Amino acid sequence: MVDLLLSVVVVFVFAWIARALVGARELTWGRTILAVLIGIGLGDTAAILLVTRDLGEIPAIGPEFYLIGMPFRLVATMGAIVVLEVLFSRTRKRRGLTVPRPFRTVRRLLGVGARAWEVSRIAARHGLGPLIGQGRATSQYSPEDLARRARLALEDCRGMFIKLGQLLATRPDLLPPEATRELGRLHASAVPLSREDVQQVIETELGRPFSEVFQHFDWDPLGSASIGQAHSATLHNGSRVVVKVRRPGLIDQVERDLTITMWMARNAERRTDWGEAYGVAGLAGEFADTLRAELDFRIEARQGSEMVEAVANDPGIRVPSVVDSLTTEGMMVMERLEGTPLSAVSADPDAEASRRLADSLCESQVRAMLEGRRFHGDPHPGNVMVLDDSSLGLIDMGITSRLDRFEQAAVFQMLVALKLEQPTLLYESMVSIGAVTPGHNPDEVERALAQFMATYLGPQLPPPAALTDLLRLIMELGLRLPRSTTAMFRALATLAGTLEHLSPGYPLVEVVADLGGAQLQRRFMPDSASEFIQQEWAELGPLLRRLPRHVDRLATMAEHGRLSARIRLFGDATERQFLERLVNRIAFTALSIGTGAVSVMLIDIDDDQMMGFLNIGIFEVFGWIGLFIAITLLLRVLLAVLRSENEARR
Repeated sequence: MVDLLLSVVVVFVFAWIARALVGARELTWGRTILAVLIGIGLGDTAAILLVTRDLGEIPAIGPEFYLIGMPFRLVATMGAIVVLEVLFSRTRKRRGLTVPRPFRTVRRLLGVGARAWEVSRIAARHGLGPLIGQGRATSQYSPEDLARRARLALEDCRGMFIKLGQLLATRPDLLPPEATRELGRLHASAVPLSREDVQQVIETELGRPFSEVFQHFDWDPLGSASIGQAHSATLHNGSRVVVKVRRPGLIDQVERDLTITMWMARNAERRTDWGEAYGVAGLAGEFADTLRAELDFRIEARQGSEMVEAVANDPGIRVPSVVDSLTTEGMMVMERLEGTPLSAVSADPDAEASRRLADSLCESQVRAMLEGRRFHGDPHPGNVMVLDDSSLGLIDMGITSRLDRFEQAAVFQMLVALKLEQPTLLYESMVSIGAVTPGHNPDEVERALAQFMATYLGPQLPPPAALTDLLRLIMELGLRLPRSTTAMFRALATLAGTLEHLSPGYPLVEVVADLGGAQLQRRFMPDSASEFIQQEWAELGPLLRRLPRHVDRLATMAEHGRLSARIRLFGDATERQFLERLVNRIAFTALSIGTGAVSVMLIDIDDDQMMGFLNIGIFEVFGWIGLFIAITLLLRVLLAVLRSENEARR
């Protein structure tokens, strides 16, 4: 037992030395141990071949052999570390000093590997392997057939992959209509949690007995999904609430499936044209962030509180308030709204009442978007309730968003551009929020936007589908709108379907144009001259107050002959870091090549002074040491270069 523990300690020390020598930062300890095992095997083989060459026979395995084989093991281990880090590199934040847990790491890697193999086999069975960069396409499927195969594959994968399909169903900007319709049929067949599991989660999260919190608890769930389960309950003060609890052990399952999703996305982006065009690795990262946010009910509670404030002055719209004292990361308690989901309500024969409800919902959400308040990011009929008092309620605040001031200004600029049918102004609005990079061709983008305007704009207002088509065009052009702006377009597209369900033929675009026009008028055409002066002074006042001081300072410097201009090469810190890395790599490469050349010459020198049983000369010993140093330096440079290439591709 002592020998086993000593061997484990030696392996970890050896792994730490190899990582430090080669400069590995991102390789996990599990893969580092794998590199050590590979290095020991290759190093011992090289040592046996070398000693056999000098002695003419296979040497006895003893301390002397282990001593001479140590450099070979180190070199082989460092080479394996370089290869594994390049293959499995990832960008992550450092979390400080952590204790290595090799057994947990191996168990997690085995779990991820088994799950990845299962997902890959399912994708191949449904003919989707070429879409994720595995194998070559042997047949072409119609869009409808491809969408059906994708839905069936996601259902077979279960877990978070069903959630992925449900989120993709809300992205008409990425997928064609037949795909979103097919993925919209996905339903998570989650097994309801038992009474014991629900009670244990609640008591663990709150840290007190269940009976101290609830006067009554309905154990029949209101709904059971892949992330959590909802129950109705009554507090001791008589308040009727809804309790959402997260499934136990869900975090590890989600992280496992997200690891596989990110691997598949990077593979598809690297090996397929469509993956590179859409930047699926970035989209997968966005999905991962969204899903991780949904796992923390405190985020949903905070967003729900902001939504309550956002609709406080909107008649006919309600959002359930959150009981903050009973809300934690794994559980949330909120007010219960009495009503029926809109998805379960048939068309109301009272068209006028339905139109009033649709107006309330549309105006509430559009005003929130334009005024920088929080809006619902997924207002589909299942998240909208017709309450018993004939008002509307918004539920499920897991997906919400809000525009910052820069995005608001850009959206207004987009509205002006669409109203004036000016593709150049629309292009400039996208430049202002960073959607356009230097690699884009401005003329090509403007021509595509002009073609869109010629197709949809004219005497009649465009249909709601034009919003989705515009967002899809932006994605196809390689433009990357900020996440909140993209969420606004998606929410409008989803809202259009909800309003159509509530009041068939509802003119969403006309209402958006009217509300946007009113906002534009308030922004650019104030009601009075004093209001205009106040708006302008709020922006220009601080600049004008500082202007005399700056002018006086410049005049004083010119009067005393101290006014000068200074131009600095590599003034940006990023440029200096790039130059330093380049010089360091060149220096290390030259040093390693020089050291290696001298070492080879030392090895070839005939020396009469021999060392030990191996019949090796002094110069040859120094030659091997120098060659080891040269290889170490060269591997460090190689790893740095390959790591930079990987980061550039990501």
